[in-house]
Amino acid sequence: MKYLEEKTLSWANAALSEFSVGDRVINGRLECFSCKKAGQDKKLAKSLELQYQQSNNHNAGDHSPTTTVSTPTTSSFQVGTPTSTSTSTINNTNNMLSIGNLADSNTRKLLINLISTMNASFPDYDFSDLKPEQFHKEVEMRSVVNSINTQLAEIVEMDNMGFLEKLWESIVAAIQPADCEVYSYIPDMDGCSDPFSDGTLWSFNYFFYNKDLKKILYFTCMSRSAFHDTHGDDDGDDDDEEMDYGANDENEDDEDDDEDDVLMEGDWEDGA
Repeated sequence: MKYLEEKTLSWANAALSEFSVGDRVINGRLECFSCKKAGQDKKLAKSLELQYQQSNNHNAGDHSPTTTVSTPTTSSFQVGTPTSTSTSTINNTNNMLSIGNLADSNTRKLLINLISTMNASFPDYDFSDLKPEQFHKEVEMRSVVNSINTQLAEIVEMDNMGFLEKLWESIVAAIQPADCEVYSYIPDMDGCSDPFSDGTLWSFNYFFYNKDLKKILYFTCMSRSAFHDTHGDDDGDDDDEEMDYGANDENEDDEDDDEDDVLMEGDWEDGA
């Protein structure tokens, strides 16, 4: 995925970087990526497509219908007053659907797109083994907005400059969410090795996918104990030294734009 610099998001990324709230630290960022593939992205896409096809053939006898829903839209964002929550992930499952069936090529391409986005955003981690059931399609944009606002309530309480209003204005300018499909990632907290499992108090991961712009805005945020961030684990496991939270340098080698293929807009293998 090709990282796209969005200056309108710079202030939000600065505000969400190492924001201390009492005994907790909030880390978050918003990044935009073009849905174009080149180099390692193409190789990963082909590898995952083959893996999904083989898995689908193996389970050919077990077909489940693909659930579809109209794109969640909203003409404006109602920021409202956030409410408190103590859940580790805040997505309301009543407002989510499966991303689809892997027998559908569009679902496979979507899953590859989401995984590629996470790999680009967290280069120290490999999300290739994520399963489709860990991603969900959000039904209502209103629920997405409320979920994000709720988790950022602590920042709002300490900020008197209209943080949420400015945040959503920046998101609108960057991705036009009213024209987006929104997907979320739910971490598997049981033995999962990703940035959201070890010592995380809560996290959210939303993907605003604008098909017309062929662009994804990835909004990821997590809260951890300040003690955990400072001292690490007591068992001496200090292998996770510094999580590369904001790595975009790998995208500078995308010099062959003519060879880039757009997921969701045809097959990456035929170059069209």
